[in-house]
Amino acid sequence: MAQDETIKFGKSFRDAGGTLHTNEGVWTRAPAPDRASLSPLPPLTGSGYGGWGLDAGRPRGTGGPSPFAREKGWRTVFGEELESVNNGHADEYAPALQQLPAQIGAERAAIDQQAIAGAGGNPGRHAELRQQLNTTSLQQKRAEYLQVAPVATGFYGALPFYKRYDSFASRLNDDGAFPIGTSAEEWGRRVWETYGASVDAAYRLHIAAQKFQALAADLPEMARQVDEAELAQPVVDLPRAIERRAGQIHQEQQICFDCLPNFLQHQVAQSTPTQENDTLTQRLSAYANATNALIAAKQAEVPAFSESNPNIVGPLSKPQVEALQHLADEQATRRAGMLWADYHRALALTESIRYLQQFSAAMANLSQRALVVEQLLARLEAERAAAEEAARQQAEAERIAAEEAARQQAEAERIAAEEAARRQADAARQSISYINDTLTAASATAFIPIGAATFAGELAPAAVRAAIIAAIGRLATPAVASTNPLLVAVLSAVWPSTLGYAERRYLISTPLSSLAPPGGPDLDTLALSSASIDLPYLLAGSEEESGIGLYVVPGGKPVAVRAATFDTERQVYSLALENPQRILTWTPASPPGGDEGSSTSLPPAPPGTIVYTGSSLRPVSNETEGYPALDLLDQERLIITFPIDSGLPPILVVFKSPRFEAGTSIGQGVQVTETWRAQAANREGAPIPAQIADLLRGVEFRNFDAFRRRFWKSVANDPELSKQFSERDLVRMRKNGNAPLVNDEDIYMSQMTFAIHHVLPISEGGGVYDLSNLRIVTPKVHNTIHYGEKP
Repeated sequence: MAQDETIKFGKSFRDAGGTLHTNEGVWTRAPAPDRASLSPLPPLTGSGYGGWGLDAGRPRGTGGPSPFAREKGWRTVFGEELESVNNGHADEYAPALQQLPAQIGAERAAIDQQAIAGAGGNPGRHAELRQQLNTTSLQQKRAEYLQVAPVATGFYGALPFYKRYDSFASRLNDDGAFPIGTSAEEWGRRVWETYGASVDAAYRLHIAAQKFQALAADLPEMARQVDEAELAQPVVDLPRAIERRAGQIHQEQQICFDCLPNFLQHQVAQSTPTQENDTLTQRLSAYANATNALIAAKQAEVPAFSESNPNIVGPLSKPQVEALQHLADEQATRRAGMLWADYHRALALTESIRYLQQFSAAMANLSQRALVVEQLLARLEAERAAAEEAARQQAEAERIAAEEAARQQAEAERIAAEEAARRQADAARQSISYINDTLTAASATAFIPIGAATFAGELAPAAVRAAIIAAIGRLATPAVASTNPLLVAVLSAVWPSTLGYAERRYLISTPLSSLAPPGGPDLDTLALSSASIDLPYLLAGSEEESGIGLYVVPGGKPVAVRAATFDTERQVYSLALENPQRILTWTPASPPGGDEGSSTSLPPAPPGTIVYTGSSLRPVSNETEGYPALDLLDQERLIITFPIDSGLPPILVVFKSPRFEAGTSIGQGVQVTETWRAQAANREGAPIPAQIADLLRGVEFRNFDAFRRRFWKSVANDPELSKQFSERDLVRMRKNGNAPLVNDEDIYMSQMTFAIHHVLPISEGGGVYDLSNLRIVTPKVHNTIHYGEKP
């Protein structure tokens, strides 16, 4: 056979020459040892003596002692050596096992003394340090255990406890376990060295496991003491308590698993269903439930037995249980002899149940502690929420206090500002002289200029009133009804050179009854009981450089009604207006309740009022329609009523259009195409081009006419937009800023040029110079927007 071929002891084999060997002894290739040669016996005579026949030599059993020593078989030699090794280690570790309880007690005392030294007399700190030191000691023991375990399983692949000679021989015959190598001596030395180290390491694990188990059993009580001391503190640091407890629970969970024999660890882990999102409490409860199920299953598997092995008696340590389970498994596969097989299996199950019961109790304890951690966490969240709510309420209270302080300060500033405004208004009222009619209420003029200018007394107000009434009568006649305004008077005014353009805040007014059509409603009565009136006809004014045209306009829009009150201090009727701030006053000829009786007329112009001579008010024929700029008809209007005891009728007041006020352009334009000019014929109109808006934005204009001229010049100078207009139009636009002409079909009456329309009317708050509020429209579209489709 080959030099390194493994010999299967007790089994036959053939050598290289084909000779069959039964292999009942030790195989060796060494030459026969030198021995003394045997001398032949001298020939003897006599029957049965001295010859080689049946009667030669001494009779059997009558000879002397044999010169040969009797040799033992290899099984006997190995069996005796195995027993010797086992007994030797048992004797060696017997004292340590006897002293084990004292050693465990000493370790506990050492931990306690170390905790006392570090606690500084604080019982709670002492308990916490003792827990930490005990846990750390267990983790160190686990690390040491794992280092020794590979040596303990180095011979059998399992722990060597409870192995008989048959298991030993089976291991030697395992393929590749112990190849012969270079010599039998080296092979034998390696076998016994490996086995001896395995047994020695097994005893070390046996002692270490019992120490580990004893210290681990102290953890639940330590945890109880630490947790109680922690919650007994006057102020509990909940975040630290939660973190400490959760960390300790995780550490003890690992320690509990380490207490289990290895095969039970695998069984528990494989039979426990867990999810990644399980809470710590749920995971621990799942381990406890799975362990209880394993206990019930194993209890049902414990077999009956008739004989017990006196050398294997519980309780067993963790490595002993692992060795017993390995023996039971080998007996189940007939790898080991079947002596006491039922007892071994029953004891392995019983010990497994005991360990699982301890593990289940530990998991239940940890689960309960984890539930407390969750409760502390909920308490922390509640306290955090309460703190956040308290902080929010504090911040809200501070905000309210700050707002109240700011409100009070603003209120004080407002009162101070109002007081200053009142004083300023009083001062302004001293200088404001509004010209009023000198006639009685019964014969009040139809047209009264109010403000910093007046008309000469020789004008013909009666004629103007007649013109207004005639125009309304004409518009009310079904045969000639029109939606267009009728020109009723032309005012020629020469403004003083000292009066700025923006200061020409003229007003015109007329008795409300002048605007009632024949057979129409009693407007005076309606004004005394309404917040607004939809007047059938309105009065409008159109201002040029030196002239004002008056028009009667078909109504349809509500006009607000405001009541003037009598100021007893200043002896005037007054009305304060906003945006812009103005004060209108009317001074009666005699105050109400005075000695001269109730006033039914307004006085002549007070001294100091500027009278512009040369102004004239000329009534015109209303046989033809007038066509002012349509956007000038959105002037501000108010119906003013006076106290009943004044005897004065309600009047309609028309203010100067904001178009004549200075302003700065704002807003945005729109990107347009080559169809921009054609869009003006649509009802929506054409928007202000973006490039033109960029040029005009932020520019201040003295009035809207100045804006209009600048706009059309900018369009004419734009290289893209100018392509949409004729050369004649471009000359008009570039020279004087005049609007270009529209197509023939877009002309309305005498209006032939494009108009700039305010989408949101100025009278309703639309921005005069807001580029986003402007559209370019044709005269025909403009008239339709303001008056609707003409029937």
